Amino acid sequence: MIGAHAETALALVGTYGAVAVFVVFALEGALVGKVLPARTLFVAAVVAAGVDAVAVVPVFAAAVVGATTGQSLLFVVVRRFDLDPTASRAVPVDAGRLDGATRWLDRWGLPAVAASNAVPGTRGWLAVPSASASSVSAPRFAAASLLGSAAYAGALLGIGLAVALGVESAVELFGGDLVAAL
Repeated sequence: MIGAHAETALALVGTYGAVAVFVVFALEGALVGKVLPARTLFVAAVVAAGVDAVAVVPVFAAAVVGATTGQSLLFVVVRRFDLDPTASRAVPVDAGRLDGATRWLDRWGLPAVAASNAVPGTRGWLAVPSASASSVSAPRFAAASLLGSAAYAGALLGIGLAVALGVESAVELFGGDLVAAL
């Protein structure tokens, strides 16, 4: 049985294609909130596209560019207007999370932005402290965001392809030794 989120995701992908993926990932990247779980939408889009590389590449690109666009817009708005993100209801960031993210950024620099974007649950955390508490340029932030988002979308792509192929077909395609090693 398909869940409500998956049904909605399939309907959006069927109607709007990669544009739906771009919009949902951009909103998530800007920390606006989750209209629909981005992971569910992405995997549904890959399953709908099938295992054809030509059909899957636009979905992958839409997710990566959407997340990067959303985070970059948040970065620019916070920096340009010198906003206090903890005072805004639209961006769910409290002072404790902001302090933790700032410590990550201080310790690791831009690689922390890429790493946080590659890990579910920390995606986008460093956009605000990067903008408000560092001298990182917008293009350098966008490049780090893009790298991390590509790693995240690549992992989701693997999951989507495994679902599209079926687990047994994925084992046959990649070999039992590789799958066992994962």
